[in-house]
Amino acid sequence: MELTGAPSRTPSVFSIQEVEGHQSPQIQDEVSDALPLAVMGVVVLVWGLGPPISKLVTAPPLIGTFFRFGISSPFLLLILASRRRMLSRRVLAATALPGLSFGVNLIFVFATLQEATISVLSTVVAMQPALLLVLAGPLFREYPTQRQLVFTLVGVVGAIGVILGAGSELRSSWVGVGFAALSLLTFSLYFVLTRLARFDNDVDPIEWMAGINIWAFVSTIPPVLLMADRSDWAQFGGIDWLWISIVAFVTGVFGHVLMTWLHGHLEAARSSLYILTMHIVAVGLAWLIHDEPITWLQGASGGVVLLCVALVINVPDQREVR
Repeated sequence: MELTGAPSRTPSVFSIQEVEGHQSPQIQDEVSDALPLAVMGVVVLVWGLGPPISKLVTAPPLIGTFFRFGISSPFLLLILASRRRMLSRRVLAATALPGLSFGVNLIFVFATLQEATISVLSTVVAMQPALLLVLAGPLFREYPTQRQLVFTLVGVVGAIGVILGAGSELRSSWVGVGFAALSLLTFSLYFVLTRLARFDNDVDPIEWMAGINIWAFVSTIPPVLLMADRSDWAQFGGIDWLWISIVAFVTGVFGHVLMTWLHGHLEAARSSLYILTMHIVAVGLAWLIHDEPITWLQGASGGVVLLCVALVINVPDQREVR
């Protein structure tokens, strides 16, 4: 089933009621619609799968990222062709900046996972909702209410508790922490640029992600040509093909196509808060795949995250547009 919806006003970064006291019935209907929340639940699951699987890839970050986008880009174009559609120049142009930032982001993600633990990456990336709170004002002239600010910050703290409570040591170099910080910045940039670049809520999610993946692939070409040598290419092979295919098709194509659709149906800051729950999934899978223990602190912190998400879902906030 194709995920499309009726044309609507682009959702705000912070949900809700404008200064004049008027709330758009259309936005209210979309926020209360169960379909976006169900789709977000699927995104959380498949994105939570990403870090534990990505850590299994043994090839250097540049090579892993190159192959990830090298196989997903033609796949998405083939899907478009099978539906008798083509990637339009308009979409290709609109996806340039978000696509380039996404490609660079994944390079840093792979680099972090090779230099540090899943806990380090997830802890730093869990700061994204707080960073969006800072960016939303100057970029979108939308400011969070006190309640929304509190829920988001408490949710971030809860997500950090989930990750640090796993019992794995932060046995990483400062290089790994630096790569994690760059992962946070580039993913937040991708998130914001996608919101800014979406010119139509009815844009086809597969066409949009085809453009994103092509530009992400382009972003890997210069560093691969300049920095990768024959020994780097030789490290990719065997079981790496399986792991990179899961990252490309499940967490990549499937998860990001759904998330692209959600950008037109769910507010950016609210969806980023929901995504905090992916860290619970990631830590649980890290326990299964990488034998990282789960502690009582992790369980309690996970409850905090879920509570914050439930409060945001059930109690809509009001915003101010200045």
